[in-house]
Amino acid sequence: MSVSVTLVSSHANPGGAERYVRDLVAGLGPGWVERVVSLEDGPMVEWLRTDGVPTEVIPTSARMPGILGSARKLRRLLSRSRPQVVHANGIKAALVSTLATLGTGTPVVWVKHDHSFDGWLAWAVASRCAQVVGVSEAVTGTFRGRLRRKVHVVHNGLPELSVDAEAGRRAIEELLGAPRPEAVISLVGRIDPAKGHRELVAVLPGLLARFPRLRVAFIGAEYSPHLEYAAELRKELEAAQVDSAVAFLGFREDALALIAGSDLVVMPSTVVERGLGREGFPYVGLEAMAAGTPVVGYAQGGLPEMLGECGRLVAPGDRAALRDAILELLADLSARQQLADCGRERVQERFSLAGMIEPMKERYASAATGIMEDDHGRP
Repeated sequence: MSVSVTLVSSHANPGGAERYVRDLVAGLGPGWVERVVSLEDGPMVEWLRTDGVPTEVIPTSARMPGILGSARKLRRLLSRSRPQVVHANGIKAALVSTLATLGTGTPVVWVKHDHSFDGWLAWAVASRCAQVVGVSEAVTGTFRGRLRRKVHVVHNGLPELSVDAEAGRRAIEELLGAPRPEAVISLVGRIDPAKGHRELVAVLPGLLARFPRLRVAFIGAEYSPHLEYAAELRKELEAAQVDSAVAFLGFREDALALIAGSDLVVMPSTVVERGLGREGFPYVGLEAMAAGTPVVGYAQGGLPEMLGECGRLVAPGDRAALRDAILELLADLSARQQLADCGRERVQERFSLAGMIEPMKERYASAATGIMEDDHGRP
């Protein structure tokens, strides 16, 4: 039996949490999602409306007066639609949703995607939720004591993907232009200090010393409030005289094909303000594994949990080790193939879309009935 869910999303710009919303809504199917409410306008809103999903926008600032105003609007909407469960996607959505449902008895299921605002705010919000679902064990680490009883882990999952690696290689080489590269490394993510572009820039001279025709693709949008960061990266590349080796490709709808066409995907995320930077359970890593492209990155957040033995991870911030891991894999086709085979098998066995959807249905049903169980089904 289905459960009527209103899904409240913190954000609407292209990113992992927004990709999650679209895949989740499509996977749940009819009878489950009553509507989606986005706390900002952006591409996700149009995606969902195009998919036929009723979607409304309640613009919400980061300041408390704006959050309270949005909570009042959401409360009025919920009083009309009367869902059985509110799914809060992200910390801001959880804060607005718990305020909107005060005294109504409508349970909130908070899906926690990252480490932002870990500590007292996360604890306060979690205490007002019926359940907290982390996309990885890593993002639930902030919760202790009695709160743990309402915490569950449901990993992100992928639908079956069909990708032509050879076509992807041709596509990325065309974007990079002449001369034809001897190897291609991609860093996929918005141009944001937390994504670790500067880590890769720092090791690039050492990579080029070994592979002079190496090319690096930065695949992701430049966006406010980090436009200055993108400009700084370009200046640093020019100062190091390696700017010709790097291409800023912007947001790409064909990012999966470009990932498949790369020799490596690098994920050297760094911790910035509010705990952001440690990856929760990134779709880029899942897609790279599914496409057969090895991942090299820093061993923090949910990345070790995702990759297992199917990637190369080094200590966070150890740029020398990052450089050496990249060089080792670029020089060893057999090692890359082993990681590619390992990654494909791991995604198929552990991180399918069905493997995400069915546990989420269980979470909604549990919240709607008021029965809390641990991850072993024990009340």
